[in-house]
Amino acid sequence: MLAWAAGNIHRFLSPRDSSMLELTEATAAEALFQSGRIGSADGTRVRELSGGVSNVVLLVEESGQRYVVKQARGKLRVQADWQCSIERIWREVEVLEASRSLLGAKANELPEILWVDRPLYAYAMTAAPANSLTWKEQLLAGSCSPDIASRCGEILGQLHAQSWHDAAISEQFDDRTYFRELRLEPYYSQAAKNYPALAKPLEVLIDQTWQQRHALVHGDFSPKNLLVSSDTRTLQIMLIDFEVGHFGDPAFDLGFFLTHLTLKVIHLPQHSANILQLIKAFWQTYARRMQATLSKLELQELEQRTAMNLAGCLVARVHGKSPVDYLTANDKQAAVQLSERLFALGEQATWPAVGAQLNAVAVARE
Repeated sequence: MLAWAAGNIHRFLSPRDSSMLELTEATAAEALFQSGRIGSADGTRVRELSGGVSNVVLLVEESGQRYVVKQARGKLRVQADWQCSIERIWREVEVLEASRSLLGAKANELPEILWVDRPLYAYAMTAAPANSLTWKEQLLAGSCSPDIASRCGEILGQLHAQSWHDAAISEQFDDRTYFRELRLEPYYSQAAKNYPALAKPLEVLIDQTWQQRHALVHGDFSPKNLLVSSDTRTLQIMLIDFEVGHFGDPAFDLGFFLTHLTLKVIHLPQHSANILQLIKAFWQTYARRMQATLSKLELQELEQRTAMNLAGCLVARVHGKSPVDYLTANDKQAAVQLSERLFALGEQATWPAVGAQLNAVAVARE
């Protein structure tokens, strides 16, 4: 049995509560009125926001206010059968609150929780500006801003550095059930089953990721969860989706995030040089923040584990339960081949070595 699975007791047995009223565009206004969250259902506008697979996310506009209501779902909206307890919504609330505290003066780059409703398994939070787009949308449209990449490095570096080996945060977020159910199993374990050629390094990566516990990990740090205001005068970013948060290995966040940028290098060869600059800007900013907290050896070890998680996420986004939807057949082949080369680096993986591999991919895709 793999070490990450041994002795792990599932805290919540049911992926859903059959008595829970599911919020939709049609039911949300009346449900919020009945629960006392709004004064009247009349005139309240509710619109479902796209992009999520594990929750329903609704934009509510009433009495001149705009905010977002999020409710957990037991079955994730992917082709494979993928279920997880709706109790995870409370983990998200906890991680979001802790993250705002860790960011300090930069807490405005995260939503603020307005209220929680336990019977509904839902909570409300402040909304991003009305003109915001996900960074994923901007990247796929060919818009490449190093400033956004640097801000991402600042945010993630602050979360990791401020929580590094923090005993209180480690105890609060010790339970990694949702990380196992929403990341390790559907990504790494499923990829190992579907692509046996990389099963061994993926199993090693699973064990390594489970054993390394250093900081608060967001668990879903990706361009789709970074809302960027389209107002070019002032750059505004909001990081969302904290339900996979846990105390673990920050290398997962790094590999997960860098996978999304790397896939854009592969998929958008006409923009590959600019996207490589985004990766450089992100890493330089992140590493500079971490250098103030980590020893040289700790940073080197983090680089190596980041390379392995990048390799793991690349193959997982092709052969896992949540494959990326915009890749062509050739893109998928290139992603898996890059994963194989990164895994081959093994203990010798350094950031310059990773950079060389990414540059080689960009050249090959031109």
